This record gives sequence, structure tokens and C-alpha cells, in this order.
Amino acid sequence: MKSLGFRMVWVMSLGILWLGAPAWAMAQAQYYVSSTSGNDRNDGRSAATAWAGLERVEKEKLRPGDTVSLKSGDSFRGPLVVDESGRRGAPIHFTSYGEGPAPIIDGAVGKGGSALAAVLIKDQDHLEISHLAIRNFRKKSKRDKADVNAYGILVKNTGKRSLQGFEFHHLNVEEVYPIRPKKSFNETSVTGIRFETAPAKSKKQAVNTSDVYIHDNVIRHTARFGIAIRHRPSKKEGVTGTPLDYDTDIRIVNNRCEDLGGSCVLMNGVSGGLLEGNTFLRSGALVEPELSVNRGSGAWFFRSRDIVAQRNVSISSRGHNDSAGMHVDFGNENILVQYNFFVDNEGYGTEILGKNKNVIWRYNISVGDGSRRMNVVRPEGGKSNYPGKTIFVSDFAVPKRVQSQEVYIYNNTYFISDGTDPFVEFNGEDVHVWNNVFIVEEGGRLGKKVNLGWARGPAIDLQGNVFSGNVSPNLIELDSSPTVMQLQIKGGSALSVHYAQDYALDYGAMAAADAGLRVDHPLFPAAGKGLFGHVDAVPSVDFFDNVILEAGPRVGAGYRMSDGVQ
Repeated sequence: MKSLGFRMVWVMSLGILWLGAPAWAMAQAQYYVSSTSGNDRNDGRSAATAWAGLERVEKEKLRPGDTVSLKSGDSFRGPLVVDESGRRGAPIHFTSYGEGPAPIIDGAVGKGGSALAAVLIKDQDHLEISHLAIRNFRKKSKRDKADVNAYGILVKNTGKRSLQGFEFHHLNVEEVYPIRPKKSFNETSVTGIRFETAPAKSKKQAVNTSDVYIHDNVIRHTARFGIAIRHRPSKKEGVTGTPLDYDTDIRIVNNRCEDLGGSCVLMNGVSGGLLEGNTFLRSGALVEPELSVNRGSGAWFFRSRDIVAQRNVSISSRGHNDSAGMHVDFGNENILVQYNFFVDNEGYGTEILGKNKNVIWRYNISVGDGSRRMNVVRPEGGKSNYPGKTIFVSDFAVPKRVQSQEVYIYNNTYFISDGTDPFVEFNGEDVHVWNNVFIVEEGGRLGKKVNLGWARGPAIDLQGNVFSGNVSPNLIELDSSPTVMQLQIKGGSALSVHYAQDYALDYGAMAAADAGLRVDHPLFPAAGKGLFGHVDAVPSVDFFDNVILEAGPRVGAGYRMSDGVQ
């Protein structure tokens, strides 16, 4: 009887556990979809009994932990409308199965014309999307014949509740264009992957979107953005400037953008954003010039705070304005840009606009940036009124110009290439430019025009910079402790190669030039916390991962050991 009693208690305990388990824990269903061999009358529970289309997926009541797999090599008529949420630890996953190229979801071939988004997610969360191809080159639509927007994946938070838990990875998003051309630069928000959070209408309705991880994707050929996170600001008292006035914990890592009409990444209204290891190629491209904005930096930040952008590469951005490798727009706070490689971006080597506070730009390499000339007919038409600049610190902000405060530009290396003539502008409050190296290749020139803006407080603080080549004396004279010497790059001509290692300065030359300052590094308050657990408060290595030593070279972004020196 003792044994029987133990067995009865054990069985009852199992019953209690089973009755108390949430429904989604028992679901974990796997669904299959094939446009070539499926049938919507099937149960979808195996590859042999797959559904045929995305409309059938939308009809199914998906539960947390479920997976929907599309057959590799198949094409599907969009849109895919996701109208259920997963749970923390049990996202609903949309992915592929089988051998062959990634299955395609095409939003431009749906019934009744083109869908606004190939994948539409509205007020749902805890979702994972991977190993799919997303397209949406919109054609004329019976529903909307005048739409200037289009999206590959659109996540909309309309303000019903806070959303969290998104992972989008190993996707190929391409050919995202609107039905008709835009009339102005800001009229269109076409994006490959876009998160859009509506502003709070009251303090009680304040919500945000958080925990977004976008990684290892390829995005090519869009009319404007590759990836955009946008939380529009609230004007309600008690919401403005609070955590719920921003989207939070945003990671954009190891993505590749190619030939976009605009910029690869926008962070607008983000608090806590990491941009790391991405490659941006030819932003502002002319692939579809009538439908695209044809102007773009690799990435830019607007009305955001606590952002780290590191280990990214940006090459050949184009446009009549902006078009830097990366730029800090206006209204940001605590922005750290470090260890990035910028090459042949015609706008600016460093671009920081107005109304910012605590922008730290260090250990970056800029090669051949700032080549844009005024009053020259451009490939996209018209002429530019915005000359290229190696460093551009501006007071531009809306609705009125406001100088940025606490701007630190130090330990960067700038190569000015043959045939270019970039200007320099410092128009901010409390701007520090320390220990940078400026190398002008023969046939180039730096600082023909140097603009200074001043309102109050100390003047621009230039100290410990190294100048080589044809540099304006007016620029050198601004430095309280300059070093003027002849330096050259390992690869020969700037722009002849696109490998960062070829732009490492020789250790011996740097040691000889080392009149740089010993810098008390400005504080990035979020370093070492959460998203930035791997970010040092004080940099310990240079661009090339050489340990920064008190006795070592103190100028430029980094060095290589001299020949014969170990």
C-alpha cells in the first residue's frame, strides 16, 4: 500500500503539471508550404501534405513556438500577413525547408495589385524570420495608384501595447520600389526592413518596441533605406524624453547593403542601439533613379541616444547632400562612433550636425572621402550646393539651428586622395579635435576653405594633430601643438585598394611624430552595460587591435610594426 500511495501522488502531480501548462507549450507545431506541390486543402503538417499559399498561412491560428517553413526554390505571392504573436522563449518562426535557393515572398504579384509590404506585421511580437528572400518592386495597384512607399518587411506598432522580441536573420531583401516617384526627399520611406512605432496620444497610451535583433542579412536595390527603426516623438507631457518615447535594445549586426537608393541604416528615436560589423556599399545608387532618392550615407542617427557604431565598413556613398560613410544627424545624445572604415564617400569623412550632446568619434579611418564639388552637373541631375568636407561639424537643426555640445573627434586617420579638394568646418560648442592624422596625397588639397562657427565659450580645441602633404596653413595654425611631416600609406595611392590593413601607419613614423596628447577619454555612460557589455569605457586597442600603451604612439587610428620590428 505504501508503494501504491506513492504512485497515486506521483500521478496526481503529473496531472497538476499537465493541467497547469500553457497551451503553447504543447503546440510547437510545424507547418509546411509549397507553391509548386502544396494544396490548401491539406493539413500542412508535413512536406508531403504542404499548403500551397500564404493566404492559407494567414487563416491558421498560429501559437507560440510554431514554425512555418516555405519550400526552398519556390516563389510565393505576397503579402505574408502575420497576425499572431509568439511568447518570450517561444517565438513564431517563419523560415525555409529543403534544398535549393531561398524561397521568395514577392509582394508585387498579389491579388488586386501590389502589396505595400511583402511581409506585414501589425501589433504582433516575439517573431523570428529567417532564410527567406523578400521582394517588392511594386507595380500599378487597383487599391492604391499613387503610393510612393514600399517595404520588404514592415513592423507597425500602432500604440495598442509595447512590442518586443524580434529576430530577422539570413534574409535576402531586394528590389523594393514604390509605384510612383517621390516629389521630395522626405516624401518616401521605402525600406527593406522597417520598424515603425506611432507616437503616444496620451501618457497612458505610451508604448515602444524593444529587443530587436537584425543580423546576417543581405539587402540590395531599394528606393531608400535598407533597415530603418523609427519611433516618432510624442508631444504629450510626461512622455516626451521618457524611455517610452524611444524604441530600445536595437541590434543591427553583420548585415550587407548594396546599391540602395538611400542609406543602409536609420536609427530614429532609438535609445540603446548597436550597429556593428555591417558593410554598406554604394549608398545613394542610381539603380532606379526615377523611383529612388539617390542620396544616402551608409548609416545615420536622428533623435537617438546611447548608440554605438563600430567595426562597420562604408564604401562609395553618393548624393548631392550628406552621403558620408556614417553621420550623426541632429538631436542625439551619447553617440560613440569607433573602429569604422570609410572609403570614397563623396560627402564627408566625419559628419556631425546640430543640437547633439556628447558625440565621440575615435579610431576611425577615412580614405578619399569628401570629394564632392559644387556647381558640377551630377549623374542624378542638377548641381550640388554642398561641397565635400573631411570634417563637417554643423549647427544645422530644425526648427532652428543649434550648435552641438561636447563633440570629441580624436585618434582618427584621414587620407585625402589625389584630385580631391575637401573643405573643413567646425561649427559647434565645446568641439575637441585631438591626435588625428591628416595625410594629403600628391595632387590633393585639404582646407582650401576652413569654416569656423562660434557663439560662446572657448574656441575650437585643436591639439596634437599630424599634417602631411598639401594642407592649408590656416588649418594647421588652428592647432596649438601641430606636427608637420611627410607620411605615406603602405598601399601607395589612396583608393587603390579597399583593405583597411593597407592604411595602417608605420609604427616607426608614428613614434617619431608622436607629439600627440595623452587624452582623458570622454565618457560614454552606457559602456559595459547590457547591449554594450563588450564596449570598453576607455579604449584598450586601436583600429588594428594593437594594445594602446602609455608609451606607444598616441596619434592616428592605428599602426603596423615597422619592417624588421616585432
